[in-house]
Amino acid sequence: MGTLVYGLGQSGIAATRALLKRGEEVLAADARDDERLRRALTGLGVEGVLGAGPQVLDGAERVVVSPGIRPRDPVLRAAESRGVPVISEVGLGLELLGSGVRVAAVTGTNGKTTVVDLLHRMLDGTGVPHVVAGNSWCALTGCLDQARSAGVLALEVSSFQLHYLGNPGFEVAALLNVRPDHLNWHTSFEEYARDKLRVFVGQGSEDLALVSAGDPVGLEAVGRLAAQVLVVGEGETAVRDGRLLLRGREIAAVGELRFAGAHYLANALFAAAAAERLGASVEGVRAGILGYRLKPHRMDVVAEHAGVLYVDDSKATNPAAVGAALTSLEGPVVLILGGSEKQTDFSEILPHLGRCRAIVCQGEAGPGIFEYLRATGWGEACRLVSDLREAVAEAASLAREGDVILLSPGCASFDQFAGYAERGEEFARLVAELAGSKGGARR
Repeated sequence: MGTLVYGLGQSGIAATRALLKRGEEVLAADARDDERLRRALTGLGVEGVLGAGPQVLDGAERVVVSPGIRPRDPVLRAAESRGVPVISEVGLGLELLGSGVRVAAVTGTNGKTTVVDLLHRMLDGTGVPHVVAGNSWCALTGCLDQARSAGVLALEVSSFQLHYLGNPGFEVAALLNVRPDHLNWHTSFEEYARDKLRVFVGQGSEDLALVSAGDPVGLEAVGRLAAQVLVVGEGETAVRDGRLLLRGREIAAVGELRFAGAHYLANALFAAAAAERLGASVEGVRAGILGYRLKPHRMDVVAEHAGVLYVDDSKATNPAAVGAALTSLEGPVVLILGGSEKQTDFSEILPHLGRCRAIVCQGEAGPGIFEYLRATGWGEACRLVSDLREAVAEAASLAREGDVILLSPGCASFDQFAGYAERGEEFARLVAELAGSKGGARR
């Protein structure tokens, strides 16, 4: 049969098209069966199976899997037991791309989209032709011709994509941080960390590996890496006296930037180191940083009312991101936590809760977070409500002039919303509705 493409989201559809373009025999399949998938199969003009089980593997020489499908899925478990190779859509893209493209790959629990976006701006600032693809961007198999033409690829890779990635050998590989996350997908934190470290597999002595001075997982791996290693946040690539230094050269002053927070400054340095390796000038790096604004739902001030700032950090879908958000703020915070359950350990936020006036727990994960915080001594500061609407109203009732109401959930959004962006938009709408009922707000 050739190749089974399993999972018909954006990446699965792109992979199917790329294989068909090469004249390969393809079977497209998905465990679900709905009208959208039927339309997708019709548009592809390929043989397909919906509601697929392990029998879909009959005759398959390999499986290309979409990132959202867990390794415990029955089809993937059957593939493993039968010895059928499984690769990710990114792995297929790299295979089809060939060896003539320089690739910088960025992964990490938090910050990878921001780093790739900054890298894109820095390369643009120098006029380096490049393509951006991967996790939050277009599927790699959907932009192969553009990447070959440009000759440079900035690639965002998630742990899901790395799990089935073979021997990539990236010219630049960046691991920003590893914190407990996606433990409903991975079997353990140890497996999650191993998958993140796969970004360095296949590198040689001429390649560049970037790790963070603040990340124990990356630092512990340094001695085993074959590439040249640059530790971001120490030595000559760090923030010193209010200046961002790249290998000892000042690229910007903190006061010039349109963003703040130690984690975002570290993101800028990771991007700068990767951009320099790919041909960006110091001037291009500087232009990219100075012109950069954070993407939506990352510490967005959505309103100010009655002396209270309302900040949307809906992109914070794990506790490490919540801790980073709290560290970047001054003044008392009323924190909104909770969303869909990911079996996440919230102990990482405990050292940062001292700046919180109150904590409002909501959503599917809300009761568990509430009970955990009560058990760790935060009971008097905690409130439990059912959903985001109630959380905004409760937070507003608790806040005082000079406070920040921070939506930094530490959880995914799928209990109430299609994604973190929709959650952030609803937060802004609820804030506007609340402020309007009390006499207006300033955005």
